[in-house]
Amino acid sequence: MNGYESNDAYLPNYRKVWSEIELTAEFPYGTVRSFPVVLPDNADPELKDEIYHHKVIEPITIVEQNIKGIEESVGYIHLPARIVRILAGFYTKMVEGQGGTVRKGHRTVGKTQLMNIVELTKQKLLDTLQELETEFPELDRNYTVNEENNKKVKNIITNNIYGNNNPVNLAAGETVSQSNVSIIIGDGEREKLKELGVEEEAIQELEVINNENPKGNEERKKKIMAWLGRVTASLASRGIYEKIPNLVEFVDTII
Repeated sequence: MNGYESNDAYLPNYRKVWSEIELTAEFPYGTVRSFPVVLPDNADPELKDEIYHHKVIEPITIVEQNIKGIEESVGYIHLPARIVRILAGFYTKMVEGQGGTVRKGHRTVGKTQLMNIVELTKQKLLDTLQELETEFPELDRNYTVNEENNKKVKNIITNNIYGNNNPVNLAAGETVSQSNVSIIIGDGEREKLKELGVEEEAIQELEVINNENPKGNEERKKKIMAWLGRVTASLASRGIYEKIPNLVEFVDTII
């Protein structure tokens, strides 16, 4: 509810969204062109992750205010001049060769992506409260403060936010119940993905990732998030913005 620190190791996956960066260059005779930043396939994975994703670290109240301020399907985050200069370096030959100069840049963030973060946060809060009520029926009147109960509460909260395979448990050395369990993508999941606008080739790609990387494997998370980024970009390019939150929610269940 209160947000996260920059580069917080405990930032949940659903607060990390696909976000395209566009640079704007000025050319002779008043010509202005904008183009997306696309890194080569052999670029550093961490750099690609930083370029292609935006971490939404603000408190939920701020995220809700940002949603209200977005009048169309996407919002824009203007990049600092220092970041623009760094990214412009990838396009020096192309831009300067035509007599142009990169002047500014921005990220695009889908309105539905921010709405999805708010909805997931509310749902996880409700799930947490319901589970606490089940575990401690008289929590407000009859709760015993001891190590065992405190540990139960902590596990309920962290598992609802991050899932069983969460960084808090990993840091504490807890046993991760989902480790090395492969989630099978069957006919039901395939139909769900098709309903969400995912094309057959992308579904097959996800099946390969799923089969080759068991759940609990860090490489699985990276590959599925990269897959999600490509698919959401495809959906956005086809104007299917309303399906993106449901797709993100689906992916959250298989990571």
